[in-house]
Amino acid sequence: LDNRFSVGPGSTVGKRRGRGLNENLAREILELHTLGVDGGYGQQDVRELAMAITGWSVEVEPLGADGNFLFREPAHEGGTRRLLGKPYAEAGEAQGERMLRDLARHPSTARHVCTKLARHVVADEPPAALLAAMTARWTASGGDLGEVCRALIRHPAAWDPPPRKFKTPREFL
Repeated sequence: LDNRFSVGPGSTVGKRRGRGLNENLAREILELHTLGVDGGYGQQDVRELAMAITGWSVEVEPLGADGNFLFREPAHEGGTRRLLGKPYAEAGEAQGERMLRDLARHPSTARHVCTKLARHVVADEPPAALLAAMTARWTASGGDLGEVCRALIRHPAAWDPPPRKFKTPREFL
């Protein structure tokens, strides 16, 4: 999603090169990996998260092979950010990390990710009781996916006949 090219407009690199913000990764984080499309965020939240993760990059190896995570301070847009109404003080790389931690613990993230898991394993329209048990486990465990998966497979609704999700032997393996 080209976050390595995302530069804070007011950062050292942004001023020198005239480059700017890329919101792609921030939008994907909010929409696909945490809160979901209907998770209660707006365009300003996308922009604030994108600003917080400016400078987040990867080492680029010869021939285009990507390497390890790299924080490029000169490309980071400093300042306090506000995500979902909560302020995050400037802290360089740690500012974005704190935002991601809070997003992972958000109730909308629990609902969104648990629904995706249940849809994949149980049914396209998973039972409400199963989703409630999974999201409760998410909240109680701080988002521990192992615990959430155990809640899924231990719930009777996951085993109620008739089977709603058929998988090939290869998918099972």
